[in-house]
Amino acid sequence: MQPWKISAGLTAAIAGSAFLLGGSRLDYLAPHWPAILANHGIALVLHAVLALSVVAAAIYVVARTTGLADLGSRVDLAERSVRRGEGDADLIEALRRDTQGDWE
Repeated sequence: MQPWKISAGLTAAIAGSAFLLGGSRLDYLAPHWPAILANHGIALVLHAVLALSVVAAAIYVVARTTGLADLGSRVDLAERSVRRGEGDADLIEALRRDTQGDWE
């Protein structure tokens, strides 16, 4: 999995959670939303976009520096080598049973 996909997914999860948790606390502003959005709508949207970009960039940087960015390709390489018959014999047997549909 690419680090930008991880970053986008985690950012969406964080933003969704923040919206669900924080949205109910803003009920008192309900009568004033038209005036707030008319006067400050563009600034609110820009701040929200920048905040989401910062979170996504931070997650991306963490994924790149910790080596999570290459994790998907490493797992794929390990699985291909095991399926070729290299490595642990028990794992090779388990993968063979899995491809045949023999689940215990």
